[in-house]
Amino acid sequence: MIDYELLLKEIEKTETCRNLERDEIKPLDYNFFKDSIVWEIKTEITLNDKCFDVKLFLSFPNDFPLVAPKIFISNESYEILKYIPHINEDLSICIFDEGLNLILPKNNVVEFIELMISKAKKIIRESEDVVYKKEEFKREFKAYWELSYSKDDMPQKLGFHSIPYYSTNKIIGIKFTNLLLSEYEYYICNDENDLEKIKKFADNYKCQYKEVGILIIENNFEEPPFEITFTESLTIIKKDINNYSKFKELCRNNDFDCVLVIFVNNSNSTNEYYGWTYKNIQLLDRKNGGYRNLKSKIDYLSHHIYKNKYVTRLTFDSINPNRLQLRTTGYIEIQKSITISGLGSVGSNLIFFLKNLPINNFKLIDIERLSSENIKRHLSGFSFLKYNKVDAIKNEIKNSNPLIDVDTRIESVISIIQDEVTFINDCDYHIVAIGKTLIEEYIIKSIIEQKLTKPTFIFWVEPFLASGQMLFIMPSDAEKALNLIRNKNYEYSVLSNIENQQDKTYLVEGSCQTGYFPYSSSYLIQFISSIFPYLKEHITNNDHKSMVYSWIGDKELLSSKGLVITDFGNTNNSYQLIINNL
Repeated sequence: MIDYELLLKEIEKTETCRNLERDEIKPLDYNFFKDSIVWEIKTEITLNDKCFDVKLFLSFPNDFPLVAPKIFISNESYEILKYIPHINEDLSICIFDEGLNLILPKNNVVEFIELMISKAKKIIRESEDVVYKKEEFKREFKAYWELSYSKDDMPQKLGFHSIPYYSTNKIIGIKFTNLLLSEYEYYICNDENDLEKIKKFADNYKCQYKEVGILIIENNFEEPPFEITFTESLTIIKKDINNYSKFKELCRNNDFDCVLVIFVNNSNSTNEYYGWTYKNIQLLDRKNGGYRNLKSKIDYLSHHIYKNKYVTRLTFDSINPNRLQLRTTGYIEIQKSITISGLGSVGSNLIFFLKNLPINNFKLIDIERLSSENIKRHLSGFSFLKYNKVDAIKNEIKNSNPLIDVDTRIESVISIIQDEVTFINDCDYHIVAIGKTLIEEYIIKSIIEQKLTKPTFIFWVEPFLASGQMLFIMPSDAEKALNLIRNKNYEYSVLSNIENQQDKTYLVEGSCQTGYFPYSSSYLIQFISSIFPYLKEHITNNDHKSMVYSWIGDKELLSSKGLVITDFGNTNNSYQLIINNL
């Protein structure tokens, strides 16, 4: 428990500060912690040989010292000194990076508070260094571009893009017209294939779109404020005659809000895309009182009604797969492609794990629809009942990133092998999660006959998830795999194959065709989680050694059901993963 009175007395030895009463805090329009203790700190700071009185506020969170306080500069102080790097839109001063796991010195809070106040003053003082100030504004350009500098200034984070870092292709884009797509209004890219993927994704959500005209300009923005009037925007564009001619043509051929002026900021080892557009311009017909003296459409932007109106500044978030992977793993991996045959409980839950790997192309094969009895163990839920399983899973993958390629076939894998085998062979790996021995034998025979040519994973589980099995089969080892699974008494089974056992493991709800093999979804996730590191190793690190992976389930559960366990099952512990060469 912090004694704030004692803490205040210690800080008063070096700073002019006082505790604010509740009725003093209430009128202050700052983003203080809720119901927090707030101190007012008055200090003097010398900038450019002038002395300024500066007022700061220190807001303590209720869970201090587990969470750091925040320091704010007062409105009146900031108005005199603005603009200063590392001061946020809410006037909080960026003392520490909140993304770091900051551990506060609980036993020396006085020193810590003194350090925070010292750092706040240093940030303000450093703003007199012109070179430093420009560099920091450029490095933190995004934060200042997205600030609102007045009540009429409306920066909006309405764009996203998928442009790779090293690419000089022409930038193209669309505007979503009737609905925002995931809160975005604009998408830009420099790849026709990416554009088509986003259009198809938008179609699925009944989101309409139209093409936009794009003008690329140089980034000559150095210091805030970045509010730009229509007139000022024209001055910027006119600096390059060719750009201005192109801009006039874009305005002639597009609505004003479908003209995007874009530039790149590359100060942070990546290309960040920013720009602006022109919104809420009403073009009146001359017969209905339109502007008779305007020679061309672009003249609307400099007309006295609009010339002082502010452009709508745009920030474009990147969903480029390499950038997202770098943000996730910290390094770039080679992208792979996967075909998955069977999207029931095992195959669908594998998707949750696989979409976290560097896979940019999924091909999905399943002939069935999602039914109500499936949803407890299936990755897709109630909202996808009656959907084809491939479509439900495609939606799951596309919602993760709409730029991932997903192709589907609502057919049996046997039909695909017979009629369209390249659908499987064009991918790097084939995952089979069908759970039917005869179909698995057919697939392995097709590998032996060289109809199927890629490394193959075969997954299945025993009832009550007595075991979960994964075979990794290189084509050259297909004969071994066939001999292994053909054995009536599979070598790595946990449940014995005695005849009277099936009555306990195959349950029937009532009428015909309602039978099922029970197993818990939580045990299924345990199985896949245990085996995932090895699945990942085979896919991402090209581990091409054929292997057999056997996960042992809950043997106490099996005993409570009166089930007979094999010698292999008895030899190994529950929840153990056994790995053998094929």
